[in-house]
Amino acid sequence: MTHSSSSSFRRLRTALALTGTSLALIALAGCAPTNGTEPTASATPSSTATTEPTATATAEPTASESPAPKPEGADVDKKCDQVLTADDVYALNPNVGVDPDYSATSDTAVTATTYNGISCGWLNQSSGEVIEVSLAMPNETLTNSLKDAALAGGEIVPTYGAAPEVEGYFSAGTGTAQVFSGGYWVAVVTPEMIEPGDAERIMSAVLGNL
Repeated sequence: MTHSSSSSFRRLRTALALTGTSLALIALAGCAPTNGTEPTASATPSSTATTEPTATATAEPTASESPAPKPEGADVDKKCDQVLTADDVYALNPNVGVDPDYSATSDTAVTATTYNGISCGWLNQSSGEVIEVSLAMPNETLTNSLKDAALAGGEIVPTYGAAPEVEGYFSAGTGTAQVFSGGYWVAVVTPEMIEPGDAERIMSAVLGNL
């Protein structure tokens, strides 16, 4: 082979090699991913959870409470200055006046105030003795109990008023005079009363104001 033939052969081989390389590059370029981003599937909106309305709890109506038991004494419709007026007190004894420090102390006075009644006190300025006058309006059951107690601790007194409208009792041991009249229970207590007649004037004045 001549020198010129060898040169021609080398040039041809080089050209073929370059051609093969170009083809390979073209093929690879066809397989390469594009620069654009493939679109992704949009997220399906999730359904919003809705809260089911709950039933409102309603309180069951409760049975009405039983009415309070009837008190054993009704409210008294009098005040102390109506039970005995200033004129009444002066007529009984000019030395007697309202006791500013009075509080119920006798059994009858405490009982009267316990059952919606009132208790009043007047003071003898000369002797220092207190006159207690209590007034209540007990129901029938309590009235009968009070009458039994008055009789057990004293005696029946007919001079406080005409029976059966007025029932009177007196206890010398405690200086207590009691009268039941027109639904009222009147009790007068003072150490100055020794016998039933000692309470007649003051009891008459109280009954006259009822």
